[in-house]
Amino acid sequence: MNITIDGKLADITLEQEKTIGDVLSALENWLRGSGYRLSGIRVNGETVGEATLDHFFNRDISTVQTLDLQTSSWAEHAIQSIVSLYGMLERLEKSAYTEREALRAEWTALPGARFLRAELPELGAMAEQSFAGEGAAPGELRSILEERLRELENPRGELAASESLIEALAGRLEELPLDIQTGKDRRAAETMSLFSTIAEKLVRLFNLLKIEGLFPENITIEGVPVVDYIGKFDSILKDLIRAYEERDTVLVGDLAEYELAPRLLQFYTAIKV
Repeated sequence: MNITIDGKLADITLEQEKTIGDVLSALENWLRGSGYRLSGIRVNGETVGEATLDHFFNRDISTVQTLDLQTSSWAEHAIQSIVSLYGMLERLEKSAYTEREALRAEWTALPGARFLRAELPELGAMAEQSFAGEGAAPGELRSILEERLRELENPRGELAASESLIEALAGRLEELPLDIQTGKDRRAAETMSLFSTIAEKLVRLFNLLKIEGLFPENITIEGVPVVDYIGKFDSILKDLIRAYEERDTVLVGDLAEYELAPRLLQFYTAIKV
């Protein structure tokens, strides 16, 4: 069997694979490591669609002469899935309440829905809630999707555009204990929510830029592996939330000023390209 990937003959030796499904599963796992996903399949010159995929999965490879595969990057798949959801949400906004369930069923059956549930589960969950008339309204979710599309289409530009916001946030973190002491509870709560939102955004942008090959696997920040450095954000944020709820302004001040604020700036500086 000859296997081509994006028009190029692939040097692949089959070992335990018995069916096309076995071959595709092995190739999908291999592609994941390079940030790509399968986007098209042709068997003996015949295009395999969603409706016939299960049938071809069980086909014995001894009956296959050619297997031609097309791939797309993870970001391309994500963009297609988000654009698909965006269009469905526009329809949802204009629909009658009685049409919601039919639209939800239509969306759930689409490849984009499966991709979001598997790869971007927070967006998949938000979509399900929106179709059910819960959580974010369709218009609110579309605004979130617009931001995600900007990140996917131009992660470096989105990162550069975040610099002033990150610097302002670092300043607000340093002022957090004073805000609590002086009764500025709303501003304090906004600061904590803003940090969580911005930190998540930076991690998303880092992962996208890493897929583009801009960072080595063993990248470190202040001598700490980046995975551990990112994990520390979550740990410190949990400690900060606990201290905030207990009104421990001393601990809040120490964590915000000496831990979160400098780490935020260090992380941004390290990944800014």
